[in-house]
Amino acid sequence: MLTRYLKATLFCAAGMCLTACDFEEKNLNPNESTVITPGPLLTYTQLNTSVDGHTKNMQIGCCMMMVQQTASLESTEAGVGDKYYMMQAPSTSYFLDFYSTAIKNWREMEYQAAQKPEYQNMQAVAKIWGAFLFQRMTDLYGNVPYTEAGYGFRQNIYKPKYDTQESIYADLIDQVKEGISLLNADKPAIEGDLFYNGDIDQWKKFGNSLLLRLGMRLSKVNPDLAKATAKAAIEGGIMSEAKDMCRVKHIAGGRDEDKNPVALRFQKDNYIGQGKVKISQTFMNHLQATKDPRIAVFCSLKDGNADPSIQKGLPNGYDKNTISTNSDYTGKLEDYSNFNTNVILREDAPTLLLMPSESKLLQAEAALRNWVAGDPEALYKEAIRLSMQEQKEAYGVSISEQQVDDYLAQNLFANAASQEEKLEVLGNEYWVTTFMNGYESYANWRRCGYPKLTPTHYAGNESNGQIPRRLPYAIDEYTINKANVEQAVQQQGADNLNTRIWWDVAK
Repeated sequence: MLTRYLKATLFCAAGMCLTACDFEEKNLNPNESTVITPGPLLTYTQLNTSVDGHTKNMQIGCCMMMVQQTASLESTEAGVGDKYYMMQAPSTSYFLDFYSTAIKNWREMEYQAAQKPEYQNMQAVAKIWGAFLFQRMTDLYGNVPYTEAGYGFRQNIYKPKYDTQESIYADLIDQVKEGISLLNADKPAIEGDLFYNGDIDQWKKFGNSLLLRLGMRLSKVNPDLAKATAKAAIEGGIMSEAKDMCRVKHIAGGRDEDKNPVALRFQKDNYIGQGKVKISQTFMNHLQATKDPRIAVFCSLKDGNADPSIQKGLPNGYDKNTISTNSDYTGKLEDYSNFNTNVILREDAPTLLLMPSESKLLQAEAALRNWVAGDPEALYKEAIRLSMQEQKEAYGVSISEQQVDDYLAQNLFANAASQEEKLEVLGNEYWVTTFMNGYESYANWRRCGYPKLTPTHYAGNESNGQIPRRLPYAIDEYTINKANVEQAVQQQGADNLNTRIWWDVAK
């Protein structure tokens, strides 16, 4: 299906993804433009979540490094999240690309889907998928353009206002609920869907799982809304099987556009040969201490050897000169583990967006807080089994039942004495489960504070030696949309790495 819609999506990218300046400069007449149906627009926005730049710069270079799943000795873009510096460049790039591509196309999809009754399911998907896109964006930056975003083409809004994250979250919850209610198997099919091939039941599960994620994100700042939203999501039916996962599938060989963008970037920039990105010591130590069988899925040495006993994590916060001051450093970068070259870095490895195990862990937390019915320990164990099964579904790598049983036999959850200690076990597991979905690893760490991480103190860091709490706005906004971005800063706080977003409260 990836190839099937590619030509259509490229047309969308060229015709619908113009910046405000480009639109005015080229003086395009929307009355003469070709009408685009919602299907190709959905395809394009789905693909956009896994494009090369997003993967390399934001997910791996920033998010995964800030939560110490990965590490780097690079003093370039490959290591910015490891050292909390030079983060304006990837932050600006991601912000501008999001609004000039994904959101402009999504907004047109939303518009087209609302024009005909037979597009009811497309309209439903537009609401759910739009909520996913904006959730990721607001979680990274806080207050962002939302209600006026993407309306340059239809309404000539070239300087959109910034909405508060509180109001954005309230509306995202409403949009997902409305989208789920509109899904109807008796109506014409969903077109252009790379995730589920138009399966209505799967979209309902995805919508409810997203709703659960949105609700639990508010656990500290608005527990009443968090509880009500989590309850509604679980009662509606969340993901429960490995096959329910939301992913972009990729194809090995052929065109670059079809390949997994992580693998593509590692090939093109020779990340493996040069050792630019490694598994972090913090993450590796946790996997080894808990005898986690997923270590053989996630990690390998440069030659592809995935033997868990020889894997080694690289300390965070060093460059090629300062690493010699670390007494644990062997002196050879090739001694340290990479993403598994035969699994994670395969050209046909999927891009992961939302996993059933993630949802089950959030359900376990909701049950632990007495917000929903259910046995927290049983739900935790179910999440573990799901995550192990997901490795087979996503990568074709089987983890035996004996390995799963041995992992569960450690009774990490049962042995936790207090509710807070049990929340720590859930937070640690979420960190592992969302490996290769750094956006969510980073967001959940800020929400719950787990795993307990020690910040790096690289010379020249931009956060006073603290793990960043958000990303700075695109520098271009201070020229193009000055009044609105300055108002957002006034409402939210200084536009720097240390300002906490609305749901990230210190308690």
